[in-house]
Amino acid sequence: MNFKYFLLMAVLFSFIGKAQLLSIDDCIKIGKENQPDFKIQSVIIERKKEEKRSFGSQFLPSIDASFSHAYNFGSSIDPATNTREPSNIQSDNIGVNAQVNLFDFSKWNRTKIQNLNIEIEKMEFEVIENQYELLVLEKFMAALALQEWQKVLKKQIINAENQLNRITKEVEEGRRPKSDWYDINVIYLQEKNNLEIALNNEVVKKTELIQLLNINTVVAEDINLIRPISLDTLKINPVITNYPSLRKIDLAHTRLEKEYTQLLSNYLPSVNLNYSYGTFYSQTIKSLGDTSFNFGRQLKDNKSQYIGLNFSVPIYSKGNNKQLLELKKIEQNLNNELKIKEEKRLNDLFSIEKKKLQLLENLDQSLQEIVKASEESLATTESKYIFDKVDASVYKIAKNQLLSANYNELNNEFDKIYIQYQLQILSNN
Repeated sequence: MNFKYFLLMAVLFSFIGKAQLLSIDDCIKIGKENQPDFKIQSVIIERKKEEKRSFGSQFLPSIDASFSHAYNFGSSIDPATNTREPSNIQSDNIGVNAQVNLFDFSKWNRTKIQNLNIEIEKMEFEVIENQYELLVLEKFMAALALQEWQKVLKKQIINAENQLNRITKEVEEGRRPKSDWYDINVIYLQEKNNLEIALNNEVVKKTELIQLLNINTVVAEDINLIRPISLDTLKINPVITNYPSLRKIDLAHTRLEKEYTQLLSNYLPSVNLNYSYGTFYSQTIKSLGDTSFNFGRQLKDNKSQYIGLNFSVPIYSKGNNKQLLELKKIEQNLNNELKIKEEKRLNDLFSIEKKKLQLLENLDQSLQEIVKASEESLATTESKYIFDKVDASVYKIAKNQLLSANYNELNNEFDKIYIQYQLQILSNN
């Protein structure tokens, strides 16, 4: 855990029992520190770096040393007597071998391909990061909507509770029938139940958010989400080519080109320099029990060296090279089609989201007018209800009209904010 993350967590979660304020930026930052996906991808990148070999290192010599001890049991004909005699031989061989690739086309693009593998994994990290930010945004806005909706419901409950207390007093004084108390009590209990359902749903959504952030130092009831500010839509200009998934596809295309060139090297010659230095010891023995390691001067006298230049030219490979080249072309075509598909998906997504945002903005004025009219209608109906000019059902209808208007206005505002931040994330800004 780095210092910045520790400081952030200390500020957010040190006061147990108090509401902890969390913004969308806080959630994204905490999640990136905790989510296993980011740690896993970082390890994958490190592994790719370790797999990389420099171009020059591929031409370093390979050196090995060997020692063998063997027995050969058989018989041979003695020329002097023309008789067959046992001929058991013990032999020992010691050698050092070295090989250097002086020129090998197959190694020409290997380092470049390994570099591209690293870059592709880094781009995959950005893809994971982008997708995670979108998921956090979705969970955050869902929880925030329920949190803010409760504020509206609480105002309505206060209003209903005041009416219930007033009707109760009037019923006790005999100025209203008991049936009026039943009517207003049902309204109050229903609104109280609606608030309780909204609270339960909020806890569930905030718990999902906490789980996504992978933190266990706080519970859903102790966090309070900060409402994001509305962004300037005109400043959000998505550049499709900057999106991580497309850049990853471009890198994959470059790698396929290098791999294709690499396969062409299978038709080209290679030059190797070989060197070996060795000696041996040999002795006739009667049996295994007669084994001896008294090398004497043999190891010194039997020394030998070998140096050779090997020039190898591929002639026939049963069509394997041609098949590999054709497969690589197919992979390139497939990668091109994937890019076309991803470009279309992103263009369609940006287009529809910007269109939805425009339509939501067009609704602002009409929704505000409906809320204002609903508030005035409720105020008028409430006055009539106080003076017994209308019954509880009319009063309930007026309250529900205002609730519906408030819900639509709140939902419209949060939908706009969600799309604005979604476009910002997709724009990779």
